[in-house]
Amino acid sequence: MSENTKKSHIITIMQELLNGGVSSSIDAVASNRNQYYGTIKKQGIELVEVWKPNLTNKGQHKERSLHQTIDNIKRAEAYLNKLLGKSDNEVGNIS
Repeated sequence: MSENTKKSHIITIMQELLNGGVSSSIDAVASNRNQYYGTIKKQGIELVEVWKPNLTNKGQHKERSLHQTIDNIKRAEAYLNKLLGKSDNEVGNIS
């Protein structure tokens, strides 16, 4: 997988999280989102992780959302801006 593909998947996940969404390893955007959550956590971004039952079998998966503290949201926004190549002086919409 190329670095650009990995980066685009992380951008998609970060945008979902910052827009109040829930991200799951079984989402269709990436074949295995679990590989990206560690990268996000290494940036100091806290995720709320909840085990949920699978709809199609007896297994479980984790659903993740952004921990809703001001500092955590700021870290997430800063990381997304870095991924998008925005400078600290640029102000824009996160979606």
